[in-house]
Amino acid sequence: MTGFDSIQVRFKHTKHIPSPFANTRQVPFVGSYLTVLKSVIDDVRTEYFWFFANFMDLKTVDLDYIPEQHEKDQIHVWYNTHPLGGTNKEGNVFLIPTKKFKEQLSSLKFLRDFKDINYHPHNNLFQNWIPKVGFKLKDPYEAYYGSEPNYYKWLHNIDIDAGKIPNFFPSFWEDVKLYTWGKTKDIMLVPHRDSIKQFYEFDKIVNYDLEYESKPMDIIFLSYDEPNADDNWSKLKEKYPRAKRVHGVQGRTLAYITAASVSETDYFFAVFPTIDIDDTFDFSFQPDRLKEPCHYIFHCKNPVNGLEYGHRAVILYNKKLCFDTTRPGLDFTLSQAHTVVPQLCGISNFNVSPEISWRVAFREVLKLCAMKPTVESRYRLKKWCELGKGKYALLVQRGALDAVEYYRQNKHDENALRLSYELDWLKQKFNSTS
Repeated sequence: MTGFDSIQVRFKHTKHIPSPFANTRQVPFVGSYLTVLKSVIDDVRTEYFWFFANFMDLKTVDLDYIPEQHEKDQIHVWYNTHPLGGTNKEGNVFLIPTKKFKEQLSSLKFLRDFKDINYHPHNNLFQNWIPKVGFKLKDPYEAYYGSEPNYYKWLHNIDIDAGKIPNFFPSFWEDVKLYTWGKTKDIMLVPHRDSIKQFYEFDKIVNYDLEYESKPMDIIFLSYDEPNADDNWSKLKEKYPRAKRVHGVQGRTLAYITAASVSETDYFFAVFPTIDIDDTFDFSFQPDRLKEPCHYIFHCKNPVNGLEYGHRAVILYNKKLCFDTTRPGLDFTLSQAHTVVPQLCGISNFNVSPEISWRVAFREVLKLCAMKPTVESRYRLKKWCELGKGKYALLVQRGALDAVEYYRQNKHDENALRLSYELDWLKQKFNSTS
């Protein structure tokens, strides 16, 4: 065995394979191999030095290797050609010429920029394989942290065949990356982080094309006492046979939880009976796998005041978050993480009866009054309080103005504000103001 210095790069959360050399310096992996090499090169005292990762077993490598004369200034790197290891030439075992490396170091942006690299294919170079973990769409992070830590981990949607995972091994020749495959990113190769809220926190993310089918989300029609509910349900069911209906459930929170129970997918589209669905809206939207689990709120047009935002719109609910919402605030959806999708789902024809026109306006304006004011919320509040157009426009305005007054009187009483959450209380309030 050659008398060259040796450096073993130690990765956290991986099975450590001992070095075959008697005196090996161990250094932690930070950033990239080049970053590590810059920190240790001045301590190397031999003409060449071995540099390798602690997840590599060097038992099949010729550790007495001496470069030929015409190869003496090259970096020699061994990479695995075994089918399980992929075909990434940027391997994890190196023999590096010390003097030449120091000469070029200041000009290297990446390790691959070294002037002369000799890539040695190896069909039996053992390395610890990356574990494969299936995740449920409702919470990929549960699978990410629920399995044994590893320097990298394959995550795949359980609805996707694990055989679709590509033959790929990550490179550590530059900064660590998150790799994803396909439009919906149902297959991911994710580095370890001790704490992460969403995968977008990784600085470098690379996506590769890969064809596979993504399961469509369930559609749940959620109705209570709306006079046009049956007609709109029939239209929806005819166009989207996978749609299901939840009707007449007492209590707003119980209604949403019932809808989540009916859904067989981890997210579901909630469609409310006052929406006239736009022809361009096709319920093909998929939740972002790299975001934290959240609800997705689409845009809907208000026919009375002309506003177009998430009020009374289709919502893609995260099933797990629905079950977790047992004590919501003024709004069920906004009580959990949520994001707005500025895509028009249709027109909310909520002005179908005197009571519904008033209560919809009352509830929305009360929420606008209670939220932290912004330029947008102030504008919406102003539009609600103006006289709009169309059927029951006066009742819509009255509901808005009644809400402003109710908030003025009760803004410091959370319990009084929360009364507006239930339809029975709203009915009583409407009848008392008629």
